[in-house]
This record gives sequence, structure tokens and C-alpha cells, in this order.
Amino acid sequence: MLHSLPALLDDLERKLVAGEDPMPLLSGVRWPEVIDWPRTMEDGQRLNRKLERLRVLINGLHAPLRATLMRLDRGATYAAQGAYRLPPTVSRRFGSCV
Repeated sequence: MLHSLPALLDDLERKLVAGEDPMPLLSGVRWPEVIDWPRTMEDGQRLNRKLERLRVLINGLHAPLRATLMRLDRGATYAAQGAYRLPPTVSRRFGSCV
């Protein structure tokens, strides 16, 4: 099934804003068959702005989880690239799902 890149990003944004799981959408994409890649500089810049909005949205959705993890281990500090180590009160199984 062919997927249009702009339509795919719109669907991804809609799912994230609605609080739905984006994995069924993303796992159903056959990436070599994605079409409608930018052909002009303007299209590339438009796509870059959309990707930046998605990045901001994903970081915003991730912030409450990071804040919760920080409250579980008050003595912990951030690691490289803004990562945060899991507190000992959170199991590895839970950590791998996050």
C-alpha cells in the first residue's frame, strides 16, 4: 500500500493530538513505498516545519512522564542528551515499555 508522506505525517499528528497509539499507523507503513517526497526547496521547508511541530508535540507528550520519573528519585540528575535514568522503584520491564 502506498503512503503519501505529507498525509502520513498529518495522520500521525492527528493520532498524537487525540491521544491515540501511533504504532498501528507506523507499523503498517512500508517505508520503501512512501511517496510524495519533497521535490522543491519550498516543499522541503514545509516538510521540515511539519517535522519540527511533530518533534515539539512528542517532547510535550513526553514531559509529564519525565517529570513523574524525576519525582520518584529526587536525588537523580539528567544524563547525556537530556536522558533520565530510571529510578530503582521502576522495574526494567516497565522501563522497556516507555
